[in-house]
Parts: sequence; structure tokens; C-alpha cells
Amino acid sequence: MTRTPTDRGIAFIRTNTDGTKNVYVAMGVSGSAPEDVVAMHLNRPSVSLGGGVTLVEAGAMSRTTEAVHVSSGEDDVVQIQARKRNLGPLLA
Repeated sequence: MTRTPTDRGIAFIRTNTDGTKNVYVAMGVSGSAPEDVVAMHLNRPSVSLGGGVTLVEAGAMSRTTEAVHVSSGEDDVVQIQARKRNLGPLLA
């Protein structure tokens, strides 16, 4: 089992001819291409999308509509989670 640190950015997902997935984490989008890629998860068996994650087509790939948290979990499955929008309750 491989675990990776969490990367943050726009996630681009490409399905390879053998059915595995490549996930690229980028700082931005240029047209339909990733811009300033900071991490790659290559030839992974699958991708798990958390609640609140929305994908759109981006040429030969799909991408998230917003920045997300990306990590590799059990069985090398890439986990894509929505970023939290608030700090939650603050302690007094």
C-alpha cells in the first residue's frame, strides 16, 4: 500500500488504454490543459471522488471545477476530496 501526502489544486483525470487512471494536480487551467502541475499520480487502478467534487470535460481528460485535496490511499486508489470552506466553530 502506498500513501502520499495531500496535494492541493485542480485535479485532471485521464483514463489510460489499459483502464488505469493518471491524475495531475495543477495550480491552474490554461484552456482545457493543466497549468503548473505540482503532482502526478500515474497508472492508478481507480479514482475515488468525495462529496461535493464536480468534474467537467477538459479535452481528453476531465477536471475538477474547483481546487481539491488529492492523495493516494489504500490499494493505490487516488482520493479526491473537496476543500473545506470554513474553519468550523471557533473555541472561545
